[in-house]
Amino acid sequence: MPVIVRPSDFDRCLGEDAPPDSLFDPFPAEEMEAFPVSTRVNSPRNDDPSLVEPIEPGSTDDDEPSLFGPGI
Repeated sequence: MPVIVRPSDFDRCLGEDAPPDSLFDPFPAEEMEAFPVSTRVNSPRNDDPSLVEPIEPGSTDDDEPSLFGPGI
């Protein structure tokens, strides 16, 4: 399971000592944001900042085939 670390905790997480257990507490859901992104994120050959830009739901702005059909 990935760990979400707040920028204010970077030094505690990346220091020479073992990170404190409190850094592994669940991140509050109300502080998270979710949005659709391009299916281009599925390929390691794609590596650019546009991968994390939101897209319109159902958008087919990329050339990657969809497992579930067009526009999904």
